Amino acid sequence: MTTSTVTPEIATFAQGVRAALADLPADEVDDLTEGLEADLAEAYAEDLQRELPDPAAYAAELRLAAGLPVRSKVKSGLLSGLGDGLRDTKRDIGIAIRRNPALAGIADFLVSLRPVWWVLRAWLATWLVAAFFGGERGYWFGGTGWFLVLAAFVAISVQWGRGKWRSDRALPLIALGNVFAVVALLPVMAAADDWQSSYVDEVYSPAPSGTSIDGEQVSNIFAFDAKGNPLTGVQLFDQSGRPLNMGSDTTGPECDVTCEVDIVRLPRILDNGRTAWNVFPLSEAREEQTTYDEMTNSYVLNSGEKASAPTSPFVKVPALMPAPKGAKPTP
Repeated sequence: MTTSTVTPEIATFAQGVRAALADLPADEVDDLTEGLEADLAEAYAEDLQRELPDPAAYAAELRLAAGLPVRSKVKSGLLSGLGDGLRDTKRDIGIAIRRNPALAGIADFLVSLRPVWWVLRAWLATWLVAAFFGGERGYWFGGTGWFLVLAAFVAISVQWGRGKWRSDRALPLIALGNVFAVVALLPVMAAADDWQSSYVDEVYSPAPSGTSIDGEQVSNIFAFDAKGNPLTGVQLFDQSGRPLNMGSDTTGPECDVTCEVDIVRLPRILDNGRTAWNVFPLSEAREEQTTYDEMTNSYVLNSGEKASAPTSPFVKVPALMPAPKGAKPTP
């Protein structure tokens, strides 16, 4: 035998049902709700996981079952009238869904996902505000302050979802906000994804091989001595001792200064037999004077041909001031 007890929740629910039937004569209310607490207590004693429905919706079902008209309400003001209309519509839709077992199952599943939506709409609100001030960064934000804003929006959204921190007068605005959030969610996510993709491409795009200045590839280097005279056969290395390489993009054929012939740049051969691309300025030859060597992936001068020195951008550059007496070069 199951022992049933009228819990405070059931008592509160029964009061809500009777309040929703308050427009009916007292005897009709008594007829409709007679034994309500006992019936609910017995039902919920057998199924502890069962949840109490919305009192207004339950009252509407009682009216419908008894063939009574829907409760009429006096509208006071635009927002109040809109709020009442939304509640009535929500209740009617709820009743219709509950009459279909399949739809009721889907509705129960969606209800279980409500916390996800509460957090998602808080993120959406934060992102839109951050975007207005230029603080969005892909899906997230550029600064700790925006995450504090997100935390505040999450708290508000969750409390509203739980029926807290809101008044009946704010219900229409919340409902309109939810509709706007549903409509704006996909465009906002698309915009955030575009920003994220552009940022990743910009940050992680590979740097051009070889040497460049302000993003422009350097194809040759001309060195001058302290007196401003041009030098040839200068071997250059970076701070780690790596040969300064112009990159493979600069070794292929390209037009000369006049763009009348295609030229290729050629490496020098060191006394150890190795090919060196860091000896400047790189000598040049017309493309027809060379043959592409697939073994070394470079052009080699044909037999009998001679490479030429490239045209320097300057014949002479200003000389250096004499070094102060006693100054020693840094090792």
